[in-house]
Amino acid sequence: MKNFYLFLLSFVFVYSQDINQTSINNFSYEIVYSTYNEYGDKGTEMMFYRKNQNHDELPLFTFTLENQSGGCSEKSIQAGAYDINGSKLTFYTHWDRVGKAYASPQGDRIQHYEVDNNGTVHFIDGLLYIETEAKNYDTQSDIQFLFNIPKTLEEKQKLKEYIKRVEQTFKGHFVRDKEADTLHQKVDKALMEKRKTRWK
Repeated sequence: MKNFYLFLLSFVFVYSQDINQTSINNFSYEIVYSTYNEYGDKGTEMMFYRKNQNHDELPLFTFTLENQSGGCSEKSIQAGAYDINGSKLTFYTHWDRVGKAYASPQGDRIQHYEVDNNGTVHFIDGLLYIETEAKNYDTQSDIQFLFNIPKTLEEKQKLKEYIKRVEQTFKGHFVRDKEADTLHQKVDKALMEKRKTRWK
């Protein structure tokens, strides 16, 4: 019986909320931070609502600030930060994998949104570099041509298809080489600033 109770406790859903209010472009919004821990998946999600909007309704958008999933030997990690500057909203995300989480994404993304004169939030653009799985995890996957220069027209097409899928899934323009390095540095800097603010 004791083991049965321990089993149940391992699946307990832990949930908490914090709410902050902000004004953007003369419109008032509520930013709701929801913390969860269930079934090996834990983290914090930000939800963006108009002020006085029912929180049972769908938010204007959501953004993951922290997420960890998986067991001790394999973890998928997502870390995010954001910045509000006037009517502009910038979101920074880094994905990483630990241990044997070979099928988890790794990379970075920056997205820009804007609040218009009617208070509507619009997606402007995004930059990203994301490896959806580890190198050599699946030698038949199109991602192999991200690491190995494609030589034939067929291989070049497979690389284009991989990039297109990633752009559609993660919503942004795929960059490589020096642009990807610069992107990572910007995301890393934003996450470091977030950590400094947290511990002030």
